[in-house]
Amino acid sequence: MINNINILICDDSVLVHKSITRLLQSCSNATFFYAENGQEGLDYLKNNDIDIMFLDLTMPIMDGFDVMKSLPVCEYNTTIIVLSADVQLTAMERSLALGADYFLSKPFNHDELTELSQGLGLVFDNIQPTGVDPHLENNSIEIMRELANIALGRGAAIISDHLGDFIKMPLPSVSFMKSSDLSMAIADIRNDHELIAITQRFVGAGIHGEALVELHGKDIHLFGETLGFSQTDEYKNEVVIDIANLMVSSFLVALSEQILIPFSVRQPIVLEEYMNLHHTHCDTQNFFTIEYTYKAEILDVECEVLFIMDNHSLSIINNKVMESLH
Repeated sequence: MINNINILICDDSVLVHKSITRLLQSCSNATFFYAENGQEGLDYLKNNDIDIMFLDLTMPIMDGFDVMKSLPVCEYNTTIIVLSADVQLTAMERSLALGADYFLSKPFNHDELTELSQGLGLVFDNIQPTGVDPHLENNSIEIMRELANIALGRGAAIISDHLGDFIKMPLPSVSFMKSSDLSMAIADIRNDHELIAITQRFVGAGIHGEALVELHGKDIHLFGETLGFSQTDEYKNEVVIDIANLMVSSFLVALSEQILIPFSVRQPIVLEEYMNLHHTHCDTQNFFTIEYTYKAEILDVECEVLFIMDNHSLSIINNKVMESLH
């Protein structure tokens, strides 16, 4: 008799829930449970005999690291598979040190996950799922949130490699913003004299966007020096501009790898030098935004990044994603 295997997918992404379920749905001995944050995941572990847990590291309320620090919550032995966009070497090392049995990066390789699942006792029928999950159609917010999450993880790894320090992975905020709200946000940035703001435009295959980078903290220049950036003119924000450029380009490189669209970026400039930003935008226009914050673990520095694109650019990205899935 084939034993039933209980699988818990602990991830704040609905797309990840559906993607893993869809890949493993032909297993004749699998039962699925779902949690959208670490606290929900612990509750399932307390009340159910979970054989395999797919665990994301970056989640609201309680992240994957805190989940593993809280284990065990029962006597039942659960195999932990960390499935994360945070691909920093330090993230992998910490996960394994906290008790993870396996570490897989997002987006996950279907063959690798299938082989691992079979090794853990899942029995697959001959028919494997094909085609595109209909949940993906017309769900631009979910698509972009997962693309952004993966791009942030790879971007954090790039910055971490340069810095030699662990970067706390942010949760991306993906939403639509009215032009009037965007103008108010920019005005607030200009009026805050305790931060330095940089703006940088980018284009690629019909996509037009702009990134705003805000830098806080007393270790900004030390952060820049550690990354290898130097200041040659004390009256210019060269280090700050170089940091902002790295924050924007690392994200765009990782996004480009996913959607197969190369991006070109303009020279970043200090926001105060660009007083007519969004001057021509209609007040009724909506923009698509991705917002996140990078924090170094040791240094006192915080980088808030806001990517802004129009709806046409969003449609191009969604179409590229759909093409790659068919």
